[in-house]
Amino acid sequence: MDIRELRYFTQVARAGSFSRAAALLNVTQSALSRQLKKLEDELGVLLLVRRSDGVEVTRAGSILLERAEALISHFGQIVDLVKGQEETFTGHLVLGVPPTSGLLITPKVFESFRSRWPYATLHVREGISSSLEEWLLDRRLDIAVLHNPSPLVGIDLMPVLNERMVLVSTPMAKQIDPERTSVRFRDLGDVPLILPSLPHSNRRLIDQAAMQHGTRLTVALEVDSVPLTKTMVKRGFGSTILTHAGVSLEIERGELTAVPIDRPPLVSTICIGMPREAKSAWLTREMAHLVWDGIAALVESGEWVGARMVGDEHHLP
Repeated sequence: MDIRELRYFTQVARAGSFSRAAALLNVTQSALSRQLKKLEDELGVLLLVRRSDGVEVTRAGSILLERAEALISHFGQIVDLVKGQEETFTGHLVLGVPPTSGLLITPKVFESFRSRWPYATLHVREGISSSLEEWLLDRRLDIAVLHNPSPLVGIDLMPVLNERMVLVSTPMAKQIDPERTSVRFRDLGDVPLILPSLPHSNRRLIDQAAMQHGTRLTVALEVDSVPLTKTMVKRGFGSTILTHAGVSLEIERGELTAVPIDRPPLVSTICIGMPREAKSAWLTREMAHLVWDGIAALVESGEWVGARMVGDEHHLP
C-alpha cells in the first residue's frame, strides 16, 4: 500500500464515482480501477461498492477513508510545516455550504483561503442541510456550514449566527397587509405556504414552532429548491418563510416583500459542523476559524442582513 493508492481511493470516495475521480486526477478510469482493486486485494476487504450511478463506501472503506486522509494531509504538510513555510502548504479540504447562505460565505472564505494557502486546494460542495449532515457523517466533508442542524453523533456543532425568519410574499398578495411591520406566528395559519419537505432544516424549524404554539399551517405546495420556491411565490401561488438574506435581492428589485415573524420571532441558527476527530487536523481547525471570521465580516459590513453573531470564536477547536 502506497500514498498514490490512498490518494486514488480518497478521490473516488469523495467524488462518488470513478469517472469524476479520473477526471480530477487526470488518469484513465481503467488505471484508477486497477489501483483500487490492488488496494482491496492487499487489504483483503471491499472498500467500494460499484453501482450504476457511482460508488458507495463500505464500512471498511469509511474507516480507511478517515485514516488515509489524515496520512495524506500529514504527508503534504510535514515538509512545509517543518520549514515554517505555511504559504507553500499544499493540503486539500472539502467544505459544505447551503445554497442561499453559501452565496455569501463561499467568496469571502475562498478569498481568505487562497490568500493564506495559495497552493492548497478547496473543494466546495453545495447542498441542503440534511444532505450536508449526511455527507459529514459519511466523512465526505471536512467541515460544513449548517442551518438548524439536529444533534449528530460524532459531529461537533458550534453556533455562529442567528437570523430572523420572515414571511415572504408577492407585493400583490391578498392575504398580506402591505402596511404590516410584522406578522404574528399564529396568523401564519391563514396564509397558504410554499415550504420545503422534511427533513429540510427550515421545515423542521417551522414545524417545531407550529407544534409549540398550536398553529396549524396551510401548506399549499412543497418545494425543496429555494430559487424555485421564490419563483412560485412571485407567480402568486403562495407565500414562504425564509431568512431576510435569502430574499434581499428580490426585495431590492421590488419582486417580493418580506415581513418579520413576531410574537414569537422565528430564528434560524447557523452552525459550523465538523467530525469530532477533525479537531486534531490542523487544516480543518484553521478552516473553522476562517469560516467564522468570514461570516463575522459579512455581518459587521451589513452584507448579511438581519443577522447577529452568537457564541464565541474561542470555543472553536
